[in-house]
Amino acid sequence: MFEGFEEITDKELYDKAVAGDKPAVVIFTKPDSSQNETFYHVLSKFQKLYGDKINFYYMDATKNTSAEDLGVYTFPTVLYFRDTMELERHDYLPSEEDVEKAIRRLLRL
Repeated sequence: MFEGFEEITDKELYDKAVAGDKPAVVIFTKPDSSQNETFYHVLSKFQKLYGDKINFYYMDATKNTSAEDLGVYTFPTVLYFRDTMELERHDYLPSEEDVEKAIRRLLRL
């Protein structure tokens, strides 16, 4: 669904994304969402640019419950994590400028 993004599960979310060794971008989605391709189009550019510094993941909310635990009720939604903290959230289709700003914050640029 999201080429270049690793799929994660509830069991992996904390260790890989929230408290991972690198900052993380996680797309919470449902397979039938009409916005998936549009979100992917915006974020895939940043995955190609920053994939060596940031881990990019996606989670299928139809198979996992972490989205509800994190207060995600709109799909897709993108969360940005660093050092066990959520630094940014886009529960709307972000512009490239929105994503760039969030990435710069993740990397402390």
